[in-house]
Amino acid sequence: MVQYDQGDPMVKRLMLIFLLLLPLAGIVAETDLIGEVVFLSGEVRVVRDNRDLDFVDIGDQIENFDQIITGRNGNIEIAIYPETGIHASISIAPDSAIYFDISSLRPEQQGAVELITGRIDLTVGRLSGNNGLDVRTHSAILGVRGTVFSVTSTLGGDVLLTAREGRVECRTETNQILYAVPGEVVEKAGEERWRNLSVNPEMLDRFREDWFSERLAILDANASRAIVSYANRYLDLKEDFVQAYVRLMNNRDVIQKWMDEDRLGTVGSTADRLREKRQIIGSLLNVRMRLFQFERVYARLSRLVERYPDIPGDTQITAGLNYRNFLRQFAQDAPVIEQRMREIRYVVKLYSLRNEGLSPFELFDGILSGSEGFFGRERDFFGD
Repeated sequence: MVQYDQGDPMVKRLMLIFLLLLPLAGIVAETDLIGEVVFLSGEVRVVRDNRDLDFVDIGDQIENFDQIITGRNGNIEIAIYPETGIHASISIAPDSAIYFDISSLRPEQQGAVELITGRIDLTVGRLSGNNGLDVRTHSAILGVRGTVFSVTSTLGGDVLLTAREGRVECRTETNQILYAVPGEVVEKAGEERWRNLSVNPEMLDRFREDWFSERLAILDANASRAIVSYANRYLDLKEDFVQAYVRLMNNRDVIQKWMDEDRLGTVGSTADRLREKRQIIGSLLNVRMRLFQFERVYARLSRLVERYPDIPGDTQITAGLNYRNFLRQFAQDAPVIEQRMREIRYVVKLYSLRNEGLSPFELFDGILSGSEGFFGRERDFFGD
């Protein structure tokens, strides 16, 4: 056995370095890896923190709060790691946008997929203990414990929920509860209220395709009306969103510290984390209430503008504001708005990394989901 002379200057220096490094061992940040890409085709973007990833390929890992955006020919499938406690595979269809609120840092959780727009197909294994998975749309929260199902949220505000296996609970903005099971789907289409429809399970794919084509045809015939409706909603929600963002950024000292630590791969001391989370939690919850509807209205309006480029410029959006002038301002605002939404998700991610993977939203969504404040006053282009 080798004996070390503790009086040796070199040994003293090594011991000092070791003692200095001991406190750091407890504050190395964990990377919250939640799954990986198992299929990829066409145009797919992954937005992480404040930037788009330069390249996405099969086998790449996905982190909590990553946003996935598919183009018109894009499709991606992500397998969620068992370490999250949620055994699931999620396929994201073309023209869709989602992000995750699922952590690998906790053995049990109520994870969520935020469906901004488009369609996702999910295969969820039977979940044990207190684990659960929600899909949050603009007007309903869909809860599962183990099933195979699909959710479509159209540009016009329609929602279709179908289940091949098991049962999916749909909790609407008015606290109505419906269930999708094999042979029975849940929909909200146009002015119709949420309802169940009977469908032959063997014809489910055909029904879903026909349903989507029908809703798209109605949207095509009412494109100008849809854009006016969503432009007004955008204007209504934008000011509150900006104010909530500014309130969050009043905590710039904490946010910048967290971002600097993230670059170094560390987090602060336990005392620092507790103090910083207390300082920022109120503004985070405030911005969450605004972001939930605003990001969905913004995404739909952006895609409507792209899909219908021939809307007359003199179409009136509001008194004194025509579509031509609105579109100019909307395009000018877009880079700033998108950057702010990314920043908010990044701050939430940094908070969760300092909170054992627990999103600040998970604690409150059960209370907020039944309130008009959480969902907002949802409208489609048919009216209230």
